[in-house]
Parts: sequence; C-alpha cells; structure tokens
Amino acid sequence: MRGRTSIRRTATGLLLLGGTWAAGCASAPDAVKDLAVRKLHCANHEVEVALNRETRSVREYAVGCNFMYTLVHCTDQGCAPAETKPPCIGNMPCFEEDPETLTWRLAATDAPKRRAGD
Repeated sequence: MRGRTSIRRTATGLLLLGGTWAAGCASAPDAVKDLAVRKLHCANHEVEVALNRETRSVREYAVGCNFMYTLVHCTDQGCAPAETKPPCIGNMPCFEEDPETLTWRLAATDAPKRRAGD
C-alpha cells in the first residue's frame, strides 16, 4: 500500500508542476496582444504570441497574424512596440543592439583615421 500511495503522490505532484509550468509559459501579458491588435489591425482571436527573447530586464514577444508580425518589448514599466533597426548610412557608424535592453545605440567605433597629407 505504501508504494502505491507514494507513486500516486509523486505522479500528482508532477502533473501539478507540469500544468503550472505549461500555463506560465503559455501566458503573455494582455498588453502584448492589445498592442498587436492595434498595430496589425487584426481581431484579438487571430493574434498568435510567442516569447522571442528574454534578458534580465526585457522580454521580447513576436506577435503575428495574417502573414504580418511585430515585436513587442515588455519591462517592469509596461509593454511597447520594439524599435526598428536604424539603417547604416555612408561612412557613418552603424547602430548596434544593446544586449541587455534590446534598444539601438550608435556603435562605439573610433573616427576614421586620416592620412597626414589630407
């Protein structure tokens, strides 16, 4: 009898743990869907949400519908659409993504060296 009881308790514990884990991973903030519905002009039931990346301070969700998608960044302060990557122009330094905040900033490169005669 003792063996069956411990197996039942173990199985029940694993099921509860698995159910809690699955529910936690499947859920995304309502603000993510709300932003996507407004930006993509889709009905709420058509929107699909997936956690794309996560850092210590930002969660990035990929949200899509009707063959379109957008990225949404969520922090402790709330959720907002992700910034688009700025283009590189001419000889100017390009932007790089901050690995912690997932925002774009100018690359820290030295100014181009000039020859003595120029």
